[in-house]
Amino acid sequence: MLLLAPVTDTPAIPHALAAALNLKVDQGDVLTACVALLCDHPGLLVIDNCEHLLDGVRDTVDVILSSCPGISLLATSREPLGLAAEHVSRLTPLPLPRPDQDPSRVPSVALFLDRARRVRPGPPPTPEQLRTVADIVHRLDGMPLAIELAAGRLSTFSLTDLRDRLDRSLDLLGGGRLSAESRHRTLRATVEWSYQLLTEDERQLFRHLSVFADGVDLDTAERVAADLGLGTDPGSTLARLVDASMIEASFEGATRYRMLETLRAFGLDRLAAAGENKAAAERMLRWAVELTSWIGTTMDTEREPEADAVLRRELANLRVAWRLVRGQGSLDDAAAMVFALYEAVAYRDLVEIRDWAEELAADPALADHPRATTVFGTAAEAAYHRGDYHRAHRLARTGLEKAADSAGSWHCLMVLSVANLARGAYDDVVEHSLAAAELAGPRRESLGIAALAKAYAGDLDEARRLNGRGLADAVSPSMLSWGAYVAGEIESLAGHSDLAERHYVRAIDLARTSGATFLVGVATVGLHSVRASSGRVNEALSGYRDVIEYFARNGNWTHLWTTLRNLADLLHRLGDDEPAALIDAAAHQAPDAPAVEGTRPATDRPRGAESRAHTATAPTTPTLSRAAVLKTARQAIERNLTRS
Repeated sequence: MLLLAPVTDTPAIPHALAAALNLKVDQGDVLTACVALLCDHPGLLVIDNCEHLLDGVRDTVDVILSSCPGISLLATSREPLGLAAEHVSRLTPLPLPRPDQDPSRVPSVALFLDRARRVRPGPPPTPEQLRTVADIVHRLDGMPLAIELAAGRLSTFSLTDLRDRLDRSLDLLGGGRLSAESRHRTLRATVEWSYQLLTEDERQLFRHLSVFADGVDLDTAERVAADLGLGTDPGSTLARLVDASMIEASFEGATRYRMLETLRAFGLDRLAAAGENKAAAERMLRWAVELTSWIGTTMDTEREPEADAVLRRELANLRVAWRLVRGQGSLDDAAAMVFALYEAVAYRDLVEIRDWAEELAADPALADHPRATTVFGTAAEAAYHRGDYHRAHRLARTGLEKAADSAGSWHCLMVLSVANLARGAYDDVVEHSLAAAELAGPRRESLGIAALAKAYAGDLDEARRLNGRGLADAVSPSMLSWGAYVAGEIESLAGHSDLAERHYVRAIDLARTSGATFLVGVATVGLHSVRASSGRVNEALSGYRDVIEYFARNGNWTHLWTTLRNLADLLHRLGDDEPAALIDAAAHQAPDAPAVEGTRPATDRPRGAESRAHTATAPTTPTLSRAAVLKTARQAIERNLTRS
C-alpha cells in the first residue's frame, strides 16, 4: 500500500512508491525501477489519499497500468483521477439501524461496539445502551472514521454523555494541532483536509449551501452560486464539490445535492468563521419566500401535483427558514410564507405548517400588520384541522375584524363556513360561502360548501346547482376532487348509492394525485358509509380502520368523531351494540364532536363530514376517554372482520 497523506509534492510520489515496495533505488529513474518490480509481481496495488496530488498520481498510475498488465490498482481519493481506464465506485456510509432491526447486527453499530470494547471492556450492552449507540451512529451519518473516533471517546465520556455532546462540535472527535501523517485520525482534520484542497470559489459555495438542511436542486445551487458572484461557472463549481466528495449527488427522481450532516456542521462552522451568517440567512429567506409563493400560486392550477411534490421535498429546508424568520422577527417574510402555504394547511396532513400559522397568529406584533387577516384566516383553518372548530370560529372572526385585504377575508369566511357547518347552522354556512365565492371566484370550494349546507338541509336540487357551478370553474385536482366529493354526499343523501360511490372514488383518486390527504380521508369515510349501507361490511370495516388512524395521527377529532359515529352505526347493524353504544356516548359528550341528525341541528360534513351517525345514546352509558374510545373502535373492527 502506498500512503500519500505525508507526501506534499508531485516529484516525491515515485520515491514514496519505492519505499512502499521496499525498493532501494541508488541510480536511474525511480519510477522506472518501480514499474520493473511491479511487472514481475502481479497483484493489487493500493494508493491511499490521492486527492491533493491528483495530476502527479494520474501520471504515475497511467505509467503503471500501461506497463504492467498484471497489476490491478485501487486508488482512494475524494475525486476521480480522470483516467480512461478508471472505474469510479463511491463509498457510501455504513448501513444504519432501522427501528425493526437488532442494532447489534447492523455494520455501523457493530463497528462502534468493536472499537468501544477496545477502549472500555465489559459486559455486552443492554438494550437501552444499544438504542443509545444506534442514535450515535445515526448522528455520525454512518461514517466509519467518525464512528471509530466517537467510540474512542468512551475513555472520557459515558455513552449518554457522548451522545449528548455530539451535536456541539466536530472537535469532540479530535483535537489539537496535527501533523500531516496523522490527519486521517480526526474527523475535523479530515474534513479540513478536503476543504483546504478546494478553490476559494468552491469553499464559498460549500459554505453557503450548508444552510440548507436537506440539500438543494440544481437550479437552487446555481442560483446561490450566481448570487455569490463566483468567478467560475456555477455548474462546474458544483461538479467539483461533488467530485471532491464534499457534496453528494442523488439522481433518484429530481437531481438533489446534499451534504452529510457532519460536513454540513463543518460548513456552518466555516460560514460563521467567515462572518457570512447574515448574508446566507437573508439569501435563504428570499429563497423560502419565493418558493412558497410559487407553491401557493401553482397549487391553484392543474400543476398542483408538481407543487405538492416540491413542498414535501423542501419541507426540511423550509423548516430552517421558518426558524430563521421567526428568530429575526421578520413579520413580512413570516406572513408571506403563511399566506402562500394556505393550501398546504387546508388540504394536507402537514401538521407542522399548521403550527406555523397558529404560532404567527399568537404573535402580538401581528395585530397591525397588513396581512393580519390572512394569517388569522390560515390559523383558523389550522385550528379547524386540529378538530377545534370553536377556536377556528374565534380566529376567523378576529381576522375579519382586522380585514385589510380580500384574500384574507376570503380565508376567514371559508373557515366560518365550515365551522358553522359543524355546528349545523346551515343558513350561516350559505351566507358566508357565497360571500367568499364573491371574493375568491367560483373556482374555489366555497360554492361546494354552500351546496353541502343545502343538501344537509334537504334541498338537493339547489345543492346540485351550486356544486355544478363550482365544478364548472374548478381547475386544480383538489378542487375537482372537492366537487366530486360534494356530489358523492348529495347522491348519498338522495339514496343513489352506486352513483355516490363513483363520485367518492373519483374524489379519492384526484386527491391522491394532488397530495390532498385530507380530502382522501373525508371522501373515504363517505365511500365506506355507502358501502356499509349496501352490505359490503368487510370493505367498510377495513376502510374505517384506515381513516380512523389517519385522523387520529393528525389530531383532527372533529372528523374523527364523525368517522367513529359512522362506525358505531355499522356496529349497531351488525348487532355489536356494546362498543357502538360506548362510542356514541363518548361522541355525545365531546365538546368538539359535530352536530348529529336527530339530536342536534345537523350532521358534521364540513368539507367532508360524511356522517350517517346513530342517534343519541342512553344517558346511563358510561363515557370513555378518547384513548379508550379509539381502543374500543379498533377492537370492534378487528373482531367483526374476524367474524365475517
